[in-house]
Amino acid sequence: MNFYYFMMNKQLIYSFRKYLMLLVCICTTLIVQAQTESEVAYREELKAVEAKLREGRFQEGLQLLDDITAKYPEVADIYYAKSLILGQRGNYDEAVQNAALAYDKSKHMFYANHLLELYKSKKDLAKGIELLQDLKVKYPEHEGLNRELLILYAENKQLDQAQKLYGKLTSANPSDTLHLVMSEVYINSKDFTSAKKILTKLDGKTMIPDVYGYLGYIHANENKPKEALAVIERGIKRTNDKSLYLDLADTYKNMGKTEPMYTALKIAFDASEVVFWDKYKFIMGLMNEEQILSDDKMQLLANSLVARHPDILEGQILKGELLWKGGNAAEARSVFLNVVSSNPRYINAWRLVINTDLGLGQADEAIKHGLEGLKYNPNNPQLLYFTSLGFAGKQDYESSKGMLETALNYSENENNYLRSLIYGSLGDLYHELKMENMSDAAYDEAIALDSLNVSALNNYAYYLAVRKKDLEKAADFSKRSIEIEPNSATYMDTYAWVLFQQGEYQEALKWIEEAVKLNKTSAVLLEHYGDILSKLNREKDALVQWQKALDIEIKSESKGSFAKIQQKIKEKKYVE
Repeated sequence: MNFYYFMMNKQLIYSFRKYLMLLVCICTTLIVQAQTESEVAYREELKAVEAKLREGRFQEGLQLLDDITAKYPEVADIYYAKSLILGQRGNYDEAVQNAALAYDKSKHMFYANHLLELYKSKKDLAKGIELLQDLKVKYPEHEGLNRELLILYAENKQLDQAQKLYGKLTSANPSDTLHLVMSEVYINSKDFTSAKKILTKLDGKTMIPDVYGYLGYIHANENKPKEALAVIERGIKRTNDKSLYLDLADTYKNMGKTEPMYTALKIAFDASEVVFWDKYKFIMGLMNEEQILSDDKMQLLANSLVARHPDILEGQILKGELLWKGGNAAEARSVFLNVVSSNPRYINAWRLVINTDLGLGQADEAIKHGLEGLKYNPNNPQLLYFTSLGFAGKQDYESSKGMLETALNYSENENNYLRSLIYGSLGDLYHELKMENMSDAAYDEAIALDSLNVSALNNYAYYLAVRKKDLEKAADFSKRSIEIEPNSATYMDTYAWVLFQQGEYQEALKWIEEAVKLNKTSAVLLEHYGDILSKLNREKDALVQWQKALDIEIKSESKGSFAKIQQKIKEKKYVE
């Protein structure tokens, strides 16, 4: 069974995050900086790079940067810009090369920090350690470098080196911060005993809140929740740091005590001084688990997050997603529209606007907003893709196809997930346009790019079954879709229909009955149920199911299978 429009929209509700926005911001930042330094001659050329990135023409943007580099080979900013773009595209080797050049040209700590982050991303910890050791020669009293070096030694399985450095530093100039970092090294190495030994000496004496948070974590790990609560509460009393209420909430969560957890969260979320991203991480964790708090309480936390940090758009996105989850799609759309008015290059926000339009059954609005987003983000593959869903919702398949084919042309540098979705949707549209060979090829490409593209697996299997073509392949793809989503009535129906076409009527009956248990209001499922019963010579039972299907068709004023179902009832047998 194929519910193309519904399933594609459902599958995309909570997918995709920012990507192109970051690329555009790279050159925007550099240009703003350049405009404050009028003597920098390359500022106009960097604007041209920004324009290419906005259009999704990354390769051309990089080529322009290569040309600028040839003119200004000693400018560190240009190598830094290239490194950022290459890193965002996942080309870490070349990103590191350009970051290293930026640092070599300037020996500035700013570029060193960027290079260090790339080494961490590549898990090239040895190079990171080498860089930090080089920086320590230049900045021997820089405590931050020592802290970072301690952590990298530990991550690189050089705990002995970390311990030697810690001993040397603490003998010369001990500090609570160094003790805290070393305890973190031990915690990450699962040596809780050594970490606890360090932290216990600081308990009740230091004003560093993380000391109490880490001790609470260790007690919780030892299955001592009361001790964990006690040390965190001591930390709150000692430091008056509201961020410790997040540690308190986490401890209550692990104890299964949701009310005190929520009380602690409210205090933390209502405090502007608690870092936004710490709150965001906590609430995102709650969203990704089985329902711990009610939707109303989650919404109140999100509202508080936005009220205390109104300028961080991720908080507004979270608020909107919770509104949508709670069935307030129109209000959620208003929130998302507010985000794109603040930052029209926020691709994920445009995607959410379009999806709420579709969820409200307003395909015209989805198209309008999609085209508006494309004005600010020309040829963006994600926006082209989502806008195509609006046209598909209006059954304007030619326009939808055009959008998807353009998206495909500009998706060369996108991830396989998006490219698979584009190909899968093209498969659906080519089928609607009776272009079956192209449809099959598009589905094959979609599944080759992402073997978990459940919509492509299901729809391809169903259309093959309808055409009675490659039924073994259809059975394989259909079974795989059920393995991915085992509680989908739609996918069970597809598998039942493949079995029907293979003549495996008894096995088909088993699957269609499971599907109907999950969805008793689908005319297509009930019609298939009747078809299978008819093939098993259970004509009376078949008539019952066909009549149910017909009643649903009448109520919904759908003309899809009305005549065919009437014919089956009249002739009291299955009709092709």
